[in-house]
Amino acid sequence: MTDASDLIRLNDKAYLLVRNPSAVFVCWTWSRSRAEAFETGAYEPDVIVRISVSEDKALDAELPAAWNAGKLYIKPPAEGRVYTAFVYAVRKDGSREKLMESNPMLTPVSAAGSGLQAGYASDEFLHKDAA
Repeated sequence: MTDASDLIRLNDKAYLLVRNPSAVFVCWTWSRSRAEAFETGAYEPDVIVRISVSEDKALDAELPAAWNAGKLYIKPPAEGRVYTAFVYAVRKDGSREKLMESNPMLTPVSAAGSGLQAGYASDEFLHKDAA
């Protein structure tokens, strides 16, 4: 049997997408009840978005964002690693509550090298020209 808190979390989603070797894109959506919690002041207005190496969950990068921004670009500290994104809410007492976790994603490397590579992509190749 599923309790109400499990149902709330089923609609909270976070995704991690690779933009290029020097940036990952994290986006998130909230269930209506979670959005209401932010709107009524149950949490601070900013969330904390972290990306961590998936294997050991070590903190690698962390940025604040408005809870309703829904997206954020973060520079991964190392190329060719598998990262997972986490979205935390800050409670009124200053403590953090992990609200969601993204899919793991392998970041490419920007230069080809010898041996087995995680992937290859250059920032220049992936950069779209503004038209």
